[in-house]
Amino acid sequence: MIKKIFVITGEASGDILAFNVFKNLHKKKNLKISGILGEKLKKLRIHNIFSNHEITFFGISEVLLNIFSIKKKIEKTVKYIEQFKPDVVFSVDSPDFVLQVIKRIKKNKKIKTKFYHYVAPTIWAWREDRLSKIKKSFDKIYLLFDFEKKYFDKFNIVSKFVGHPFFEKFKPNLNASVNNKMISFCPGSRKSELKKFLPIFKKVIILLGEDYEYHFAINKNHFSYVKNFFKGSKYKLTINFESEKKFYYFKKSLLSVAKSGTISLDLCKAQLPIITVYKFDNLTYFFVKFLVKVKYGNIINIMAKKMLIPELIQQNCNPTKIVNKINYYINNKSERLSMVNNYNKVLRRISNKNTSLTIAKDLLANI
Repeated sequence: MIKKIFVITGEASGDILAFNVFKNLHKKKNLKISGILGEKLKKLRIHNIFSNHEITFFGISEVLLNIFSIKKKIEKTVKYIEQFKPDVVFSVDSPDFVLQVIKRIKKNKKIKTKFYHYVAPTIWAWREDRLSKIKKSFDKIYLLFDFEKKYFDKFNIVSKFVGHPFFEKFKPNLNASVNNKMISFCPGSRKSELKKFLPIFKKVIILLGEDYEYHFAINKNHFSYVKNFFKGSKYKLTINFESEKKFYYFKKSLLSVAKSGTISLDLCKAQLPIITVYKFDNLTYFFVKFLVKVKYGNIINIMAKKMLIPELIQQNCNPTKIVNKINYYINNKSERLSMVNNYNKVLRRISNKNTSLTIAKDLLANI
């Protein structure tokens, strides 16, 4: 009997996580997979109903500007699932989009689909009002971080701590990147983030000057945009969108300046000192100030319950303060090593769990 899975990914990071799971499943006989995919999943030749970047928007302003497009994508997804009739809908991150899809699907009593979600919605950090909706929507949530298990157990939400797939074969290396002359910049995977951070990072480079090489880790879809942005620059710039080369340049780097998000874990894996930055649009920041329940933006700091990785958020996210922080770490080798050593202690809690295969086996056992 043929079993069916429909997969939903939103962010580029979610696409990578799903790829690591489905590379263990896509060749299974009697298993049919379809979904909303990113560039990595497309390589597995899974049927794609539309690309995940079409549902990736961040911040209240950006969502409002694209609200009609988002609604059309929700309707298209629901209609396809009702026709496809999957045994499991496997969603990765993007909880707002996913919850709207599930809400509509559950109205159709003929559909007996289970809903498994990977990467827990951060209700422990903000918008805890979603708790009831999440409990009703998901049959199981796979957790990346150990501290989340206690939280979801408290509310009787079925969950399984699986660890983080970025660190399935993690071996700390404290000597990495201590004598190099390259600085890596990670401005984010969304076009709106590039528009926000590239002008800031460009000013940072001008202030730092020609003594360093500069690497930009970006999404493939935005290569032309970033290349044109820096057209005519006199500085030594490497603009890279290839995931295979990303770690090569990270390991060549002295330190990194990265938008808060999943990229921080990539940088930790490369054993690179990090300066975390973020800046919300004014409307989003107004609401975030009142809704967020955690002190930090970087997940390592949240896990550690203290500032191990420096954060420059909102008004502090400006060229002068970023350059001052870069110079501090450039001139303090012991501080760079201390940062890496401290975050490695935290990473042990989520490392070497054989995450992706664990999820793949669990999916097969439950369909």
